[in-house]
Amino acid sequence: MSDVVPESQSPSQRLAEVLRLPFTARSGEQDYPAVRAVQSHWNELRGDRICPARAELDPKPLAHCLDVMFVAELVAPSVARLRLCGQQLGELLGMEPRGMPLSVFFNGDARTELAQALAQVAQGARAVMPLRSDAGLGQAAIDGMLALMPLSDPDGRITRVLGVLETRGPAGRAPRRFRLSAPLRMESDPRPHPFAKPAPAARAATGNAERRVEAPAGHLLPAALPQRGQKPMLRVIKGGLA
Repeated sequence: MSDVVPESQSPSQRLAEVLRLPFTARSGEQDYPAVRAVQSHWNELRGDRICPARAELDPKPLAHCLDVMFVAELVAPSVARLRLCGQQLGELLGMEPRGMPLSVFFNGDARTELAQALAQVAQGARAVMPLRSDAGLGQAAIDGMLALMPLSDPDGRITRVLGVLETRGPAGRAPRRFRLSAPLRMESDPRPHPFAKPAPAARAATGNAERRVEAPAGHLLPAALPQRGQKPMLRVIKGGLA
């Protein structure tokens, strides 16, 4: 059964309905062509891997998107610090964003959502976050889309994030802060990344486990971190000198 295309649509609109690409917005949704272009380029680079390497990025195919793109460093599983930024990101912030955390573009409530998304990107997932900056003094309300994709270092570890923050409308008075206008979307491959760090939930589940400390043979170490009111205990490392 074929789809019925309304006669009121233009030829280009009818063609878009027939040839809709995976990242093409559906009817009623705003389209963000720079986001789609960067996502497609990232997918081409990675092939059958979890993610491409940072060194593989080629700015030439994305010359028309560079002003809304950025590369951030994962300084912690849920914290990314901006290293390379497009011009429009500086216009949104009203200053040079390099060296600042990515969370500088978000209000307090949305920063928690961003941290959760980054924690999953550090595992090899991809995030798409629909955004909105509400109207204020000298600021018209603007919508945007943020896409986050992992990048690996020469050792294969996920240490960088390729991002694109595309907005609709003039930035107005800076700085602009964003909130989520719809639930964020995560996409991941079934196979885990070999160098990914444990997920936050997994770390929380083992938060009360014994902390192990390495020391030279024959030295005495606490058996575990003592609880309040308990005396510390010592254990001998096997293989020490007699």
